[in-house]
Amino acid sequence: MPIINTLLRRGAICLLPLVPVAAARAQEGLKNDTIKVDKNQFNLFRPTPRQHMRPMVPDRPGITESPYSVDAGHFQYETDALRLLTRREGTAYGHDWYINHALAKIGLTNRTDLQVGLDSYTATRSYDDADPSQTTVSRGLGDLNIRLKHTLVGDDNSRWALGLIGYVTLPTGGPRGDGAVEYGAVLPVVYQLTKPWSIGGQVATQVYWDRETHSRYLQLTPTFTTDYQFSKFAQAFVELVGYRDVRQSSWLSSINTGVQLDLSDNVQLDFGTHQPITNSVDREYFLGMSFRR
Repeated sequence: MPIINTLLRRGAICLLPLVPVAAARAQEGLKNDTIKVDKNQFNLFRPTPRQHMRPMVPDRPGITESPYSVDAGHFQYETDALRLLTRREGTAYGHDWYINHALAKIGLTNRTDLQVGLDSYTATRSYDDADPSQTTVSRGLGDLNIRLKHTLVGDDNSRWALGLIGYVTLPTGGPRGDGAVEYGAVLPVVYQLTKPWSIGGQVATQVYWDRETHSRYLQLTPTFTTDYQFSKFAQAFVELVGYRDVRQSSWLSSINTGVQLDLSDNVQLDFGTHQPITNSVDREYFLGMSFRR
């Protein structure tokens, strides 16, 4: 386990030098790589023509985000149609059911989109064998997430891409939510090794709220992922994820796998699992979908 955690830390360090490179490349005014149209002319009120849209690359189903934004003037919807989380630590255990935890996106420019996420419904049950009176059950709406993504480098079928995502979470979920405003930033990157095989990862920093201590804390979440396109219809991914609450001295980690099915250029289904490598990480099983128009 220490080897995996070391790899995740080194991966995060390796991604950081890409930031100044991306900034320099972005200032060069890069255009799309595969078509003869300057897509910077399109915006929310002048949508990108369908024949010039880039391939759909959702932010789901793994932890690693996509560096690509939604084309200007177009809408994309991504959802955990159904996700099960199970957890156990000592005598305490429980599970969560997520239904339609959704992310809606609208392309503002060729490289920037606005995203709104809502945890539509969550049902949580918690138990403790040492104290049955601690059993809790809660259901309801979760928090609202507002995000802005900008693709710093890369467009259409470019070999690599780098993006930047900033977000704020509003405590609209009451007892089902986190209880306070939270915020963070994500720097995702992807590189196409061959036509069917790509690698990627991200460095993420999140400021969370701890309900028990009534204080904020910083979490770092580096990832490394690889995707393989078996056919035009099917692809799969494997992902390593590290979690570091800066209040703690050790890292947590998980390995995530899944399959994505491209039903068309604009509709994708996915399913898979997130499994813990270290203790105190939830097991997850998910089924989701994404579509755009």
